[in-house]
Amino acid sequence: MIIYYTKSGQSLTDLCSEIQLENPEYLRDYHNRNCSLSERFEGDIVQGMKIYIPSSSEILELNKKIRDNNQSFYDFPAKGKFPFDFKLWKGNYQITQTTYSDDTILAKYEKKVRLDLEGIKNGYYHFLFSAFDFRKNEDISDSKVGTLAKMCIEVIYPVRYIIDTEGKLIDIALTKKTEDIVSELDSIKKFFPDQYSFEYIKKMKGIIESPEIISQKFKNTLFNSFMFGAFYRTQLGNWTNSNLYYDFYPWIFDVQPIRFEFQNILSSKDIVDDERVKIQQKGTSIDSRNLEGLHFVDSKFDEKTDIEKKPIDCEHFAEYLFNRENLSLYKIEARFQYFGNENTRREDFLLERITDNYYI
Repeated sequence: MIIYYTKSGQSLTDLCSEIQLENPEYLRDYHNRNCSLSERFEGDIVQGMKIYIPSSSEILELNKKIRDNNQSFYDFPAKGKFPFDFKLWKGNYQITQTTYSDDTILAKYEKKVRLDLEGIKNGYYHFLFSAFDFRKNEDISDSKVGTLAKMCIEVIYPVRYIIDTEGKLIDIALTKKTEDIVSELDSIKKFFPDQYSFEYIKKMKGIIESPEIISQKFKNTLFNSFMFGAFYRTQLGNWTNSNLYYDFYPWIFDVQPIRFEFQNILSSKDIVDDERVKIQQKGTSIDSRNLEGLHFVDSKFDEKTDIEKKPIDCEHFAEYLFNRENLSLYKIEARFQYFGNENTRREDFLLERITDNYYI
């Protein structure tokens, strides 16, 4: 048993997290059993209270009792890793991305995406991906440029996502023959006979005719980063935090993804609810390439030469919510902030599942 004096702003839940006890009520009961009558308390702790804390061996015994009684505040996975069933990723999702300069909204983009499980081949999941219902500032674009872009992208969809059993995006491929897509793109010209449209369609055809560019263009999206990133392949440590891990996220449009150092934190049930599991993801930039350099296609992060340089001044924070019953994805809310200019640039990303059909 240890005597401890509480700190300013500290709650009973905070203290339990520090000592790795899985239910605050057990700490209160332990204290009340071992203190004098005048030191007993109900409710939460306050600053300067003397609390009797169990030893390490006693905490292990209490945690076993907590789990045996199904009263843990945490959904700790077996062996530190959640067994996500990526077949349940099929369905429709709503994506909203909002761009800010300080607190001023510059633009709001929305779209829906669909994943259909095509099947499992050679140990890989094959999904068909498509996007639709594009909106900017809550309006469907009826401009010439918007209509042209929509018609061209609809010709390409669906594309095939190839995912391994750990949820990693291995490759992206076309599902239609290249010559058929090119022919359909050419047919769009009759609706847009101007030079700009001709050049735009020519550019799209160049992308379609290069499998390497197709894979790169479709991989480098926030949807793919959040759905198939290293987040899902990272184990928790001996408590609620994971070990550090690294991944790239394409937060800034039309530039190379930025490399972050990440850590995941499992939230307790009292913070969420009985139906969801929440995991926070905190990311600090370790990418020392300058923002201008990220615009170049051949700009690559080099850990050996760039590790000592000052990284891009930005940060990443996300909250992943999963259904407790089957760990299917429910919602992701994320925020990116870049502090390199006079104004703080911010991107808010929201992904919400809008279908609940998990049957294969």
